[in-house]
Amino acid sequence: MNNPLWSYYVRMCVLLILTHLLVGCATPTKSSKTAITPPPIAKFTGLQIEQGPSSLGAEPRKEKITHLILHYTAGTLPSSLDILQGKDPAHKVGIHYVITDEPTPRVIRMVPETMAAFHAGKSGWSELNALNQRSVGIEIVNLDGNVHPYSAAQAEVVFTLCTDIIRRNDIRPNNVLGHSDIAVGRKIDPGSLFPWAKLASLGIGAWPLPEEVKANLSKNKSATPAELRQLLEIYGYHLEPGEPGLKLGIEAFQRHFRPSKVTGIADAETLAILRSLVRRYRSEELRRARLPKV
Repeated sequence: MNNPLWSYYVRMCVLLILTHLLVGCATPTKSSKTAITPPPIAKFTGLQIEQGPSSLGAEPRKEKITHLILHYTAGTLPSSLDILQGKDPAHKVGIHYVITDEPTPRVIRMVPETMAAFHAGKSGWSELNALNQRSVGIEIVNLDGNVHPYSAAQAEVVFTLCTDIIRRNDIRPNNVLGHSDIAVGRKIDPGSLFPWAKLASLGIGAWPLPEEVKANLSKNKSATPAELRQLLEIYGYHLEPGEPGLKLGIEAFQRHFRPSKVTGIADAETLAILRSLVRRYRSEELRRARLPKV
């Protein structure tokens, strides 16, 4: 058939069919592109962190995170959150995380880890002074960790949070510390009832090897005050001069590593533990100090 109208009709039908096919193909192409670049999925860590009130006690971080510092609040949750907002110009404090004392403890973030929080104050550990810039701080709600035990639920949350912080920042075991370790004589938190031994058994923080402590006890080696001071300083403690400074340093050490008897007197067990820790974590510093073998 050679009818011009019929030819025009056929051409228009073909054009409509092709247009429909092209439009139909466009939808899967768009869908496919969306499927290739999905939104990022947050990694599940087993711990929910709530955003709490922001703290004014913070500044931009200029140093790499190398330390993790644990505190107790010495107050209730409401009073602690109020103080830790750092609104008092004379007491501009801050903290990264607060762990509540509720039956199911919560983690509340007040300062992001990208900021340095004002939680350590006048402090020192090993070669460092003023640890705010190099540390992450955790406050645990407890009126006095030397008197009141931490709950098992709190300990579990502390473990989970610490594990995540340590993993992300590659923090060494002997740089997981209490406020009392870095502010000798000025602070006593998180206290002698803080579960350091339990956390160490789960891989959080430093702890002496029991067989080394036992071997050191069997040797029954004493130490002069000068040697004792040097061992404590090699491990990391900053001590004030004289006998009072040494006694406070021993108390801080015992509060962390021999909490059953905090006396400020370096008895045989305290010395055995200290020598074991220095040997395990500070052997290079020990060799440089040329002290007798521990």
